[in-house]
This record gives sequence, structure tokens and C-alpha cells, in this order.
Amino acid sequence: MFILFILYNLNIDKILPKMDMIEIRHVIRELAELDIKLDKKGGPSKSGRLFENILQKEDELLEKFGLPSTPYYQGLLRFDSIPWDKEIDDLINLLYRESERRKNDTPISELELLIEAKETNRDPMFILPQLGITTHIYPLFVYNNILMYGYDSPENILSELKLVNNSKLLNLLGSMNYSAEWIDNAEEKIASLEKKGLKYIRQYAMDIINNLKGFGSTTNGF
Repeated sequence: MFILFILYNLNIDKILPKMDMIEIRHVIRELAELDIKLDKKGGPSKSGRLFENILQKEDELLEKFGLPSTPYYQGLLRFDSIPWDKEIDDLINLLYRESERRKNDTPISELELLIEAKETNRDPMFILPQLGITTHIYPLFVYNNILMYGYDSPENILSELKLVNNSKLLNLLGSMNYSAEWIDNAEEKIASLEKKGLKYIRQYAMDIINNLKGFGSTTNGF
């Protein structure tokens, strides 16, 4: 449900250039329409690609304000109805205020943040956005299964997260989880991604294959 508390009344037309404001209003309305469509389809589990599209649009919008894609900020962009124009402008006001507030936070390095996250067992949904990393299935796998179990150094893991943080590669990695067609040529698929520099793709692929086996599926040579 879309709930918004406005603490400040700003003149939003002075916050961003006019064309940016028009674009941001359009994106917010589009997100609302996509959320309603996703709900009608049965949620993320029933329409993974649509959900990935929504997450990407949320990330891009929050990035305009210099905000991370944490559950709190993502929650501000989740809708169960089309918002009124005033509600959209109020949301923009809030995002702007949050952006200004975060500018006063004491920064730490990305590596320090990742090390601290492992030591304190922090939720990846809070940490990855602060690193500028999309909360996609592959980065989440690397965080939960490689970082948290100490299978590699935080430096190498951060490098991997940065490497895969582009929509084309993330969509490719996501499709492996949503479709089993690649398994017929699994070794070839894994090797091609390893050539791109992905260090944990084999573990990721095996995790998907093992999950399929758990549901009784047969795999080619695995």
C-alpha cells in the first residue's frame, strides 16, 4: 500500500529542472501501473521478468536522487493504485528531503561497508544498494553464498559485484534462473560466462541445477 508522510512542503519545481520533473512524474506513474499489473499476474513469483523490470526502474529513479535501493526507499515506490498528481509531487518532495539528509551522513569506503556487513550479518537488501549494486538474483547469490560463508575475500567479491552490475549481464544471469533451456548446454554456458570474468558463475549454475534436481528434474551431465 502506498503510504506517504510529508514532513516538509517544498516547491518541487525549484528542486529539479522542468524536464526532469516531467520525466520523474511520468516514471512514478509508470511504476504504479506496473505494480498493479504485477499484482494482477500474481506477484513476483508468477512474473519474474516484470518484477525485474520494476526493480530496474526503481533503481534508476532512486539514483536520480542519489538514494540507495533499500527496502525503505523501494517501499516508497510501491503502489496498489494510481496516485493523484499531488501524491506524486509529495513523493518527489520526500525523496528530495531524503537525498539532502543523506548528504550529511559520514561516508565509509565500499570495501569497509562490505567487510562490516559480513561481520554483522547485515541484510543484502540494505547493503547492496549502498554499494550501487542492483538487488538482482546473482548479486544476492554472491552476497549470501560467497561473502557470508567466507569463500572468498571481500575485495574479490566487491570486484565481482561491480563486474556484473549492468542490466544486460544481469538479465542474462536472471534468465538462467527463470528458464532451464540453457542446461542442455550447461558447460558451454558456464565456460562462456567464466571467460567474461565471472568467478562464481559455476557455483551459481550448480545451485540452480541442484534446485531443479530437488524438484525431480533431470539435467544433462550434472
